[in-house]
Amino acid sequence: MTERANIRDGLVNERTKGFFNLFRSRGFSLLWAGSLMSQAGDHLNLMALTALIFAVSAGTRTSGLEFSKVLLLASAPVLFFGPISGVYADRVSRKTMMITSDLIRAGLVALVPFVSGSMAAVYGIIFLVYTVNRFYLSAKSAALPQIVSGGKLMQANALLNVSTVAALIVGPWGGGILVEKYGYTMGFLADSGTYIISATLVAFIALRSISEITAERTAELAEHRKAMGESAKHALSAHSRAEFAEEAAKLGHELAAPIEEEAEVIGSTYHRLVRDLKDGLSQMRRSPLVVYSTISSASAMMLSGFVLIALPVLVRNEFQMGTAGLGQLFSLAGIGMLVGSLVVGRFFAHAQRRAIIAVSMALAGVTIVAMAAAGSLLGLSFGIFLAGLFIAPTNVTCDTILQEMMTDTSIGKAFGFRDMVSKAAFGLGGILSGFIVDITGPRQLMVVVGLAGVAFAAISPFLYADTSKLNLLNAYPVMKLATSVAARIPRRLSYRLAGALSGLAAFLLRTKRNSARSNASRVIGHPEDSREVKALARSMFRSYGHYYVDFFGLTGGGLWRQVRDMVRVEGLDHLKHALKRGKGAIFVTAHVGSWDMGAAALAQVEDLPSMSAIVEPVTDGASDEAVTMMREVRGLNVIPLGKPMRIWRALKRNEIVFLVGESLLGARGVDVEFFGEKAELPKGAAWLALKSGAAIVPGFCIRQPDGSYVGHIERPIFPECTDDFDTAVRSYTQRIAHVFEDYIGKYPEQWCMLQSVWGQ
Repeated sequence: MTERANIRDGLVNERTKGFFNLFRSRGFSLLWAGSLMSQAGDHLNLMALTALIFAVSAGTRTSGLEFSKVLLLASAPVLFFGPISGVYADRVSRKTMMITSDLIRAGLVALVPFVSGSMAAVYGIIFLVYTVNRFYLSAKSAALPQIVSGGKLMQANALLNVSTVAALIVGPWGGGILVEKYGYTMGFLADSGTYIISATLVAFIALRSISEITAERTAELAEHRKAMGESAKHALSAHSRAEFAEEAAKLGHELAAPIEEEAEVIGSTYHRLVRDLKDGLSQMRRSPLVVYSTISSASAMMLSGFVLIALPVLVRNEFQMGTAGLGQLFSLAGIGMLVGSLVVGRFFAHAQRRAIIAVSMALAGVTIVAMAAAGSLLGLSFGIFLAGLFIAPTNVTCDTILQEMMTDTSIGKAFGFRDMVSKAAFGLGGILSGFIVDITGPRQLMVVVGLAGVAFAAISPFLYADTSKLNLLNAYPVMKLATSVAARIPRRLSYRLAGALSGLAAFLLRTKRNSARSNASRVIGHPEDSREVKALARSMFRSYGHYYVDFFGLTGGGLWRQVRDMVRVEGLDHLKHALKRGKGAIFVTAHVGSWDMGAAALAQVEDLPSMSAIVEPVTDGASDEAVTMMREVRGLNVIPLGKPMRIWRALKRNEIVFLVGESLLGARGVDVEFFGEKAELPKGAAWLALKSGAAIVPGFCIRQPDGSYVGHIERPIFPECTDDFDTAVRSYTQRIAHVFEDYIGKYPEQWCMLQSVWGQ
């Protein structure tokens, strides 16, 4: 199929360059225009309802609870019909579903002026309108991959979001003026007309078949595999591997699905719906990124629900504005969303999805707080514009994640579930806002809401993410901040702060939490879901927090000057005895207590030789340089992993080489018995000892209840010559494992091991 044919049939080819070239697709242009008209009608509807509320409350102070009632009616349908609408979007023609929904809504809103004397009847019609709206939105979102190619979904969603915000500009602004001048009756009739225009535009769209989409995705996946193979940096990224695995799994499901239509399912409609709902939810749960996008969308919608109710109460009661002025303010939010959608689609189509959402939510939260402090209408208006600008990227990105991760035969169900959760959050925020605004006032509420947005931005990068390789030392700005804080506040206060943050980390870092529980279960012999194991895992996180406090405290200077008094070393003669052979000493330790504190204490012992530590380089260059400097100023030379010649030279100079760890760092280990089960532990210490003749000296620096440390140095293990090298490596590694067992068993709460030693 040629590029010209693709454009003629509604497909925007991946080779088509330019953000706005999507409009060269006839199908996308019609969908965009229809979406604009349909959503403009939604906003006309809301402005007419607002005018009706203002008319009811004429002469009295407007209550936020009245707006909450309308929001409840608009949000409730998604709870009942959101998933079902998604199921039907995967079963029937999505085009037919959109047209039918538009025509039904046109008829319903045209009835409102004739029953306006009964608010109960009005509320009933509004409920039906937004029920039908669920089916339209699910069909529209699910139809997009049948119109544009997969590589253009981010841009297409951005442009569709442009239609959403364009409707938010035109609908409230024009609707507010129309309603204020001609009354709410004209607003409802105009609303009906927009739905009819939308249905007419959609009628001329041609959708691609599932077989065409499947063939396209197959080619895209093959090209993606080739690109990953050519890029070593990309291949080493855990995040990229996870995304690739999800995409491969998605393609597998898609190829296994029926190509043109689903086979006839025997059973009642009810059972088919239940089966499809469960299938949709199951497919969503397979992708942590999809679950994350659903939570992010719901959080953004909840913030919007709070602000949507607080804003009209604020401008009505403090600035005495009518529907025209309120509509203009809503339009400013729409203009901001328009700009935000264009920017994210044009310049950030290939950026990390999590980063876009986190930054978007943080900036939106800060803006909402600023809006609460605005003392003038001009300041409030500018804040509304910025809030729309910053929240738009979250909406665009969440839609894109679903369309990229879900199969085309399940995408409707996915959007149905996502819309159900998001609209429920939106409705909940609006309903609570109506109650809270009448008690505290709109400004106070907006401050709390804005801070909640910032808090979500802080934790969102860790939600359902692969955190197995996450390391605080990889974030140089965080390291600088932590060092500064540790140097300026008392150590006891730092411990308390670290304890609180470690609790948050245990909640957010699911992968590390599961690994900690897996390790704790082996140590104390209880099931992973037992109360004892969960408590021990939390203690392990807390101990890690204390480790970081002392690590950064040593760099700050104050703690470094107190090391001699804080650390009592026992068994120093064992280390000196090992060095008498003149072949150096391999000081092996585990992640128990703080090995950095122990190394700092040994560095201040005058009659000991130089010390080096074999460490895994930090992935970020600036962070790696900073960590290396931190350790070297304490008298510890750093030998990056994979530099064997530097190790040999240190041992030949009869120096001490630290080797930390009971978890593998890429190389193959050796199978030993560890806490009664087989585990693969590093063999580096045993291998080095046998090759160099250096003694193995186990040692551990254990934290005491008063915050001091005791350094325990065990008897050295001297290697013996052997003809069976591999057996000897395993034997010495097993002896090291037994020493590790002893100390970990005595101090399990200080075992800072958040990676599974036994595997998952």
